[in-house]
Amino acid sequence: MFTGLKNAVIEFYIKEKELDIRLFKLLGTAGILVSLIGATQDIFTSSDFTGSLINLLAALASVCLMWFVHTTRKYIVGYLLTSFSVFMVLFAWLFLETGAMNGSIPYFFAFGMVFTLLMYKGALMYIMEFIQTAFYIGVCWFSYKYPKYVIPFESAEKQFFDQMAGVLLSAIGIGAIFLMYLSEYRKQQKIAEESSNAKSVLLANISHEIRTPINMLLGMNEMILRESENTQITEYAQNIDNAGHHLLFMVNQFLDLSRIDMGKEALFEENFDIIKLAQGLGAFFGKEAEKKGIEFVMDIDKKMPAVFFGDSKKLSQILSNLLSNAVKYTSEGTIVLSVHDLGGDDVHTVHFEVSDTGNGITEEDQKKIFESFERADIIRNRNIEGTGLGLAISNKLANLMGTEIKVKSQYGTGSAFWLDVSLKPGTAEKVQDSNTFFIAPEASILIVDDNDMNLNVAKSLLKRTLAGIDTALSAAEAYEKYEDHDYDLVLMDYMMPGTDGIQAMEHLRTIDEENGKRTPILVLTADATPEKKELFMSKGFDDYLLKPIDSGLLEKALLRHLPENKVTRVNNETQTALADEDRERFTKLLEKYDISFELALKHLSGDILQFARVAEYFLKNTPETMKKIRENIEKNDLENATILIHSLKGNSGNVGGEDLFYSARRLERRAKDSDKEYVISALPLFIMKEKRVETGLHRFLEEFEKLRPALTAENDENKPSLSEHELWEALLEAIKLGKQSPALKLADELGERFGESKDLDAIKEHIRNIDFEKAETLTDSSMK
Repeated sequence: MFTGLKNAVIEFYIKEKELDIRLFKLLGTAGILVSLIGATQDIFTSSDFTGSLINLLAALASVCLMWFVHTTRKYIVGYLLTSFSVFMVLFAWLFLETGAMNGSIPYFFAFGMVFTLLMYKGALMYIMEFIQTAFYIGVCWFSYKYPKYVIPFESAEKQFFDQMAGVLLSAIGIGAIFLMYLSEYRKQQKIAEESSNAKSVLLANISHEIRTPINMLLGMNEMILRESENTQITEYAQNIDNAGHHLLFMVNQFLDLSRIDMGKEALFEENFDIIKLAQGLGAFFGKEAEKKGIEFVMDIDKKMPAVFFGDSKKLSQILSNLLSNAVKYTSEGTIVLSVHDLGGDDVHTVHFEVSDTGNGITEEDQKKIFESFERADIIRNRNIEGTGLGLAISNKLANLMGTEIKVKSQYGTGSAFWLDVSLKPGTAEKVQDSNTFFIAPEASILIVDDNDMNLNVAKSLLKRTLAGIDTALSAAEAYEKYEDHDYDLVLMDYMMPGTDGIQAMEHLRTIDEENGKRTPILVLTADATPEKKELFMSKGFDDYLLKPIDSGLLEKALLRHLPENKVTRVNNETQTALADEDRERFTKLLEKYDISFELALKHLSGDILQFARVAEYFLKNTPETMKKIRENIEKNDLENATILIHSLKGNSGNVGGEDLFYSARRLERRAKDSDKEYVISALPLFIMKEKRVETGLHRFLEEFEKLRPALTAENDENKPSLSEHELWEALLEAIKLGKQSPALKLADELGERFGESKDLDAIKEHIRNIDFEKAETLTDSSMK
């Protein structure tokens, strides 16, 4: 019986899903308790039982009304019946029966008014509150005007106890109502927070699931664009790239809107060049406008500071949306992008405006264009692509920056959108030359991702850096490789099954502590939310890269974190190219030794000087590697032999040794499988192929040295020549910083321009052996 009653109570109160009905039940229950206590106390303060009877009727009425609402779900009807039958009729009757203004019922009038305030919504709440207040005033006035209808207390003592009981009961009743209401509010708040968190997790998962295939698409397409020599294929790949980035833009729009609506979007302020930002937007949208035959005008205030401090990405996103709309909705005429500094001391107000001579917007549509999924004049613009999110997101981002987007438009004539942004003057920072990439044949990088295609994309994007790349499909595999190899940098995927990227990074940090080092670890993630970036950086990652991976941002991140002495920067504008006849001569020369000159140059964007550097590196290090491979195989240590073969495989690919590369790959696979018989049998052929590559590279370098002075002189025509003293100073600085490749370049230039010497040869040897202390001492003494 008790269990059945308990289940009935749970069913009646706790399992009620509709919030308004649950609150009605809770408040009704509070009213019943107050009425029952009032009936009890009235027995002791009154000579008859009229007051008790009315209280019992009020309690009974509350029970009936609660049951009515529970069964019919018509809670508004229940509220109205409660207000009129209990809080007006029964309360008024009880008021006259218990001394009117001299009794306790006026306190209960407050209880009824609080109930009305909490239960009704909108205009009905104000109407009922007015009716109830007017009714109570009228009843009080009636008792004053016609005292003969009021039943007085028999004694002052009973009046005192009745008023005291009224004060306590009404206070308890109102307190109970607020406690119940507060409890329900906190419960609903918790549900809302859990829902918001669930939405965040869902968005992160959606972001990851959508961005992963886009990452594969754009990454592999990037390799087609880099390596294809077929014009038609390159054109197809460019179309894929445009469509892929447009898809990514659309995905980001939806994710941005969700983050803003959840209040999870934050400003990320940094120094930025406002003129470059405007010029970059103008260059892109100017081309888009040109395709439609529209004039594009840039109106930039040349007197304003070049560098400001603010959120350049959000500002760029806002202006991009405004310019995109201007191009879409303008068929002829002019589009103008204006940026003007309106002045200020510590904080400047910068005016951004995009105006066009397009379709224009009606006054009615101007009121709704900043709402999500709303588009102006949808019938007229039905053939123009769009989701109706751009302006909504832009205005919300503007609000986040403390401003708003304003619009002025005349239908059929054109529109102007503008916003005034408060920005602090910034500090100019050194910006890396965008035309610079790098090679790092001595660097070793580990990429960890549970998706094999993602690993292929990352490896492909890093191919031209010539860095040694290892991959791991799980955290466990990453731990194993990390303990056996001294990596210069790790790229770690965040969302992996079992052990996520943060846990894996923390484990690698533990290994680092044991070995007394700290390897840079960069997180790869499809989660674009700012709070995730903040989380990753706070947990100990050294940098953050978003999927789909942008090859330019990836290379810049590696430049920031790889050891400088293992990096050689290459400037696209000053690359050394070969004459066609020399290129053909070297191609035929190296073909005899199974080396693809064209393949090697493709990795280096055609720079012959860099190929010479890579060839020198191969010849310097490979003989020792081959010696260790033979020794390990003879000792039956196939595990270490596998690691060394893997390293040689990468180096042979860097110099274009295709035949050696594939032999190394087969030998590595068999050594990994502990196939000793195959390894021993294949080793002599492998050694022979390696020797052929060595011989070919030696022959190449002999011929190349004949061309080097002319190539170097041609390369130097576009840059100012340093004096001998300036070259020595630059060389000393490069050695002090441990920059091996730049130091060798400077030493070569000194020898070529001012003559070789024993000291200079010794300095070069010390640099090649990474003995910078001896190189610095000798360079310093040579300068004196």
